Amino acid sequence: MRQRNMKAAKRLGTKALAGALAIGLIISTPAAALADGGTESAGTQSTASQTPAAQAEKLQAKSVDGKDTLTDVSDAVKEMIQRGEVKLDESTGYLIDTTTGQKTNPVTGERVDQIPAIPATPAEPAAPAEPEQPAEPEAPATPAEPEQPATPATPATPAEPAEPTAPAEAEQPAEPAAPAEAEQPADTVTSAKSNQALVAKQQIVKLPQIVEDFRFWTVARKYAFAKSEINIREAIPENIDGSNTQDVKTDLENAKADTKKLQKKITKKQTKTIKNKIFKKAKSKAVRNLQKTMEERKNLKQKGLDAALANQQLEEKVRTVGTLSQDGLLYILKEEENGWLYVESGNVRGFVKASEVYTGDAAQEILDVYQTKAQKKAEKAGMEYTGIEGTAKTAEATVDAKENQAYTYLRATVNPTVAEKDYALVNDQIGTGILNIKEENNPDARTVGTLKQGQLCYILADKDADWVYIESGDVRGFVEKKYLDNSDETKQQITTTGEEQYKTAEETVKPEENAALYYTLASVKEGTPSGEIRESILQFASQFIGNPYVWGGTSLTDGADCSGFVQQIYKQYGYDLPRVAEDQSQCGTKIPVEDAQPGDLIFYAKEGHIYHVVMYAGDGKTIEAASTKLGIIESKVNTKNAVWATRIINDNYTLAGGGISNVNATNEMYGQNLGNFQITYYCACEICCNKADGITATGTPVVEGQTIAVDPRVIPYGTKVIIGGHIFTAEDCGGAIQGNHIDIYVNNHAEATALGVTNADVFLVK
Repeated sequence: MRQRNMKAAKRLGTKALAGALAIGLIISTPAAALADGGTESAGTQSTASQTPAAQAEKLQAKSVDGKDTLTDVSDAVKEMIQRGEVKLDESTGYLIDTTTGQKTNPVTGERVDQIPAIPATPAEPAAPAEPEQPAEPEAPATPAEPEQPATPATPATPAEPAEPTAPAEAEQPAEPAAPAEAEQPADTVTSAKSNQALVAKQQIVKLPQIVEDFRFWTVARKYAFAKSEINIREAIPENIDGSNTQDVKTDLENAKADTKKLQKKITKKQTKTIKNKIFKKAKSKAVRNLQKTMEERKNLKQKGLDAALANQQLEEKVRTVGTLSQDGLLYILKEEENGWLYVESGNVRGFVKASEVYTGDAAQEILDVYQTKAQKKAEKAGMEYTGIEGTAKTAEATVDAKENQAYTYLRATVNPTVAEKDYALVNDQIGTGILNIKEENNPDARTVGTLKQGQLCYILADKDADWVYIESGDVRGFVEKKYLDNSDETKQQITTTGEEQYKTAEETVKPEENAALYYTLASVKEGTPSGEIRESILQFASQFIGNPYVWGGTSLTDGADCSGFVQQIYKQYGYDLPRVAEDQSQCGTKIPVEDAQPGDLIFYAKEGHIYHVVMYAGDGKTIEAASTKLGIIESKVNTKNAVWATRIINDNYTLAGGGISNVNATNEMYGQNLGNFQITYYCACEICCNKADGITATGTPVVEGQTIAVDPRVIPYGTKVIIGGHIFTAEDCGGAIQGNHIDIYVNNHAEATALGVTNADVFLVK
């Protein structure tokens, strides 16, 4: 099934919709030119991109390595001078930043706080090799006599004389200057004399492997309603734009008109129900004729719908998996490229055009009508209000969920996904035999796993039937109920002993190949959505391939350099990264390059200096802002220069396993006390999130035991805090959350109601 879904996903070819893009120019710290990768770092520009003025004028300024030697100003720095960012101080001979007054490296453009003292150079232990550096007065003699390395000191470092020899030109001195620039910030953790020394100074750790399984997770409701009768597709048709051409104001006006019709329709339906009761009492011929006429009209209408459906499928070349009537309810799970939405309605999951549904304020108009009606209905029946499902119509499936390729396109749903644990053990009726777990509820179906006497499973569905649907380990399927012991005594025994002490089923068929896998979306375990986030980041980043590289740029559309590109990609997912690659290399958790996952960042270094950053895309590939010649491209990892990767994306979704009351913070983790906050518990149900736009703001799936909703002005997104001894992450927000107010996500409404509202001190995680 997983292979089938991967093929479907490739066929769909969808990408995450770009959010608001930060546009502006922030100048990054330039670094050494890229090596062996066909790319260049921020500050290095190709000859083709240099302005005629930059190429024509030859300019020299004092170096900032403490020697005060005159050095040719690079073309990139000349352009900085033309833009007014840097000027030549004729009284001192240095280049000066016009804003900060800092001295500037004439080759790289790097600003320095102070110039190293000249004595620092002779203080190097390798004194014999140093004379080569000051022996620059002999440089004129070197070009004159290429065979001069008769001196014994020269063979010790043949590469040193070779570099000054070839370059009598202006650019050769710039080559030796690059290592000098890398050595200059010798007190930083990203500088060393070699890549090996640089890596040795880092704390690079091996992370535990996060296994992404088949399970679903629950997300908040984002309501939408059908403008007219619509079809839900199995895939996004090629070259068809689904964008909404109506402006927000027009949509809102149309929705208000529809709500009036909807209110009349509801009233008319109530009247019709009363009339039907009367008709049932008097089965007159007139009534039967009326019913017959209505049935004929319905059949004719259905024929028209079937014809329209067939025409649409032929035109779009995709299959319809469900139909939804006008004003019908659906939930938006993901916004795709080109105006398409991935939605869920009832048991139907697939794609619709944004132009076919009301969203936002327009959806709120219709939602208000349904909520009022559903609340009155619940009150009249003496029941608790649980939402508009049952009042608003949902989609009717035209294809079974098991055959719908779009069903598992995204493993998110608005329905509960964590089932209450209903323990059962295989009883002694099985004896020494084996209990086969079947793919269907009959003895002739394929066996997907096996259980032995005394082994543990959980009943997920059909508890009162002869065949029950169970989960044991990662095996899900049907077994005969007569072979299970589900008594209260047994449940108490398992609770006392500890479920981890019992063995679970042995798998005979992989989950992705098991047709019974999604008989119900609920599981006794949490889903792990991190893989979906990583895929989303790559899809988002890949849409900018082909856009230009601009040194110092941060615009994904108009141009960015390597660090500006990854900074802006991560910004859309709530991660705030520093501006330059050298600083970015110290963010997150450093891991070996070979352990990088899609979405992680990989850093390149030359002679111990970080000069480039790429986003890993899996299978040895990268997405990166490469150079002025290449722009933003898909490339391959430069294994020669790659020194380490960093993991920014939080994969620790298993934190929720112990529940929100699980104390998982040690004393060493407690940082600053942020103060006393009002804590409210919420879930993804309509009662907690009764607005059309739902509660999500960052695009991160909410997870129990992990996600809190905050005012980002008080606690920035991504911040980890400790509440009641448990670590949470700020991943969400809502319009009502302001100031010292935090909402904690839980999986079900009963738990949210029981926990209610309280106050607690909140601490930063160190």
